[in-house]
Amino acid sequence: MAKEIALHDRVEIDGEDVSNLARTANFNSEHEQVDVSGFSVSGADESLAGKTVQSFEAEFFHGAQSHALLYPLHANRTIFPIEWQPQGLVEASREVLAGNAQLLTYNPNATRGSVRVITATFTAADENGLTFTGGS
Repeated sequence: MAKEIALHDRVEIDGEDVSNLARTANFNSEHEQVDVSGFSVSGADESLAGKTVQSFEAEFFHGAQSHALLYPLHANRTIFPIEWQPQGLVEASREVLAGNAQLLTYNPNATRGSVRVITATFTAADENGLTFTGGS
């Protein structure tokens, strides 16, 4: 199995290509575990999948451009489209994660001697969620 090095991801936030500003990219999809043990005849603990929470977290290099785009989206609680295409800058046929999101967590941070970054968590904002489409 070939290993990929994440250097060429395409990231688009609210229609703006921010691929060169994105340092890291992570997708998370988690189903709530609902306890239904009370309905078990055997007395065994049982769970069913409940609500799904999806998010896309990225770390952006901090600067005037990234702050000017991201902070108003966060402050205004705007719902906007996002896209993430792993290796998309070199392979346009790769699958794309896309959907409408809100920027609920906006965290500019710095460590002495390191590159200043903004950690942003984009949470799915409608019933369609964040989905992967396409790809070959």
